[in-house]
Parts: sequence; C-alpha cells; structure tokens
Amino acid sequence: MANALKFIVFLAVVISIAGFAVNFYFGNLLTPQAGFFVSVDKGSTWQKFGVLDTGGNINRLNITGLNHNPKDSRILYATTLGSGVYKSVNGGESWHKLTDAHKILSARADVYGLAVDPNFPDYKKKIPDRFYLGVYQNNFGRVLKTEDGGLSFKEVYIAAKPRSPVFDIKIDPNRAHVVWAATGEGLLLKSQDYGETWKLVQEFGSAINSFFINPSNTNQLFVATFTKGIFTSSDGGAGWVDESETLNEFPGSKNIAGVARNPADGQLYLGTRFGLLRSGNFGVNWEPVDIIFPNKALPILDAAFGGRGSSEMYVALANLIYSTKDGGKFWQVRKLGTSKQLNVLWVDPQNNSRIIAGAGK
Repeated sequence: MANALKFIVFLAVVISIAGFAVNFYFGNLLTPQAGFFVSVDKGSTWQKFGVLDTGGNINRLNITGLNHNPKDSRILYATTLGSGVYKSVNGGESWHKLTDAHKILSARADVYGLAVDPNFPDYKKKIPDRFYLGVYQNNFGRVLKTEDGGLSFKEVYIAAKPRSPVFDIKIDPNRAHVVWAATGEGLLLKSQDYGETWKLVQEFGSAINSFFINPSNTNQLFVATFTKGIFTSSDGGAGWVDESETLNEFPGSKNIAGVARNPADGQLYLGTRFGLLRSGNFGVNWEPVDIIFPNKALPILDAAFGGRGSSEMYVALANLIYSTKDGGKFWQVRKLGTSKQLNVLWVDPQNNSRIIAGAGK
C-alpha cells in the first residue's frame, strides 16, 4: 500500500469521534464480489485474481490493504476486515492465511495497517520478514509484531480505551528501529526500539486515518485526521503546524481520506470528500486535481502511482478505476465487474504494467 491513499468507511458500528460519525466494520465479513482483480496492461483490462491454498475463495474476503516486501514484490501481505492477514509468495497468484502459533493475532482481527521492515529480511540466510500490524480485535486497538514472517506474533501496544483501532503504522525509511503508530484516539505514538516500547508524540483530538513520513527528509511528518484537518512537523514531531486553513477554499476537504506521495515528483496527494488535492510544498498550499466523476460527495478510496519517472496515476472511486498518463489532465475510466467498493490499489514496483485492485464491502 505504499504510495497509496486509503479511506474506508465501514458500516455495522458507529463511533462518534470529536462530533463526527465514523463507521467501522467489526467482525467476520465475507462478500462474494470482493477480493482481488489484476491488470497486466496498466489498467486497460482486468480479471479476477488469486486463490487460497486451502481451496477457498479469496474473492470473499474484505480487503483493507496490500503491502509488499520492499526487496521482493512477489511477497505480498493482504490485510482484511474480520479475517486477519494473508500472505502470498508468488505475486498474489495464491494466498495462505497467517495463523499465529501463539494465538496473539486473532483469526477474526480487523487489520488496518501493516509495515514491513526493509532491512530485516536476509534471504541468503533464510531469515523471514519482520513486520508490524495495526489491528482492532477483542474490542481494543493493538500493535502486533512478528520476526518470523507471520508464523507468530507478540503484542507490543494496546490502546487504553476500547473501540479505538490502530489505523496506520509506519517504519522510518532510514532508521528501521523507529516505528510510528496512529490511533483512533487521535494519538501519534513513536517507538525507538523496534516497537518494544512506545511514547506519545502528539494528541490531535480526532482519529488519525493516515500518517506519512517524507522519505527525502524523515524529519518531515504529515498527519491527516478524520475531522480536524492536516498537521505537519519539520523537526521529527517535536513541534506541529496546523495546516488546515489551507483547505478552507475546498468545501468538504477537511473530511480526509488519506495522504500519498508521488515518487516521481515528490508531490503530496490528499483524498477528501471534496475530491483529490495536490501539494508541491508539503501541504502549505493545495490545488484540486480534476477527475471526471459526477459526485464529489463520493470519497477517493485509494490512489497509486506508476513509479519513479512516470506521470501515471490510478484512482479508485466506488467500484471504478480512473487512470491518467499525464498527471491528471486526461482520464480513462474502467469498471471491474464488481458492485463492491475498491479499497486498495497497488502498482508492482518491479513491473509497473501490473496493477492489483482490492475490493471491500
């Protein structure tokens, strides 16, 4: 889910956070038209994709995210609502569910965030992945950690209040021992010992749905909240600037979907109820990106980019995918044959003709 925007509004349980009704799914939810679709021609054509090694149908899973091993994009991790985490070692052709030997990760966990340590795997020595999960299970948000590729987990953080998921988790791209977690309580947390201990960096008064580290300068941080707008830090989190006034000219833009950075030019993209916004100066100013969809009340659900040196961008809106080859001047629209909303877009970093879309509720 690298370089992707995410905004998933779920039904079932309504949580009021800072005066804003936020709906989340809690529980085991299966939807027959969900799961994965794949394109091998930059989004021109799509087909259903992926099977479970147990013989089940991954297209019944409610997908929330797709992450790859930074050194091998064939190794994929799919996060779900109500069904934990699934792993593929062949680029998504087949999947198996991670079953925790210690039973720390619930088989019915809602998993919102996953971050793979880019420095930990050593394939020559057959050392598996270390990664972290942001989850909601048994009524509490938690951070879980594995150092054996998901065979077993341990809990390294639990929220103080119930019904408060951990929505996002990130690893500092230059310092793998530094891990960040963003919660439904509006807390931004930091660990400097590979997730073993945590400290509170900032409380934002609204659930944090996205947290972003500038890979070109990891002291630059960006937080997007559900209702309080956006905040930036230029000193690694010691001080924060409320940049929300920059959104005032775009009605609905403070209801934020997520944030992404285009690696081709470093620009930030913000998915909002207004639509898609773009900033070339780390959130100080924003401009709208025109997309040919009829109702701006529909949120941008996900966005992904064609990779370094590319002007290609893909945007998921409801059950449609919009694509542009010129940075947003002209768009094409594709329907994938599902009535479910598309929550996830992922462009293979080793082959940008190959795109995977994940459907949810």
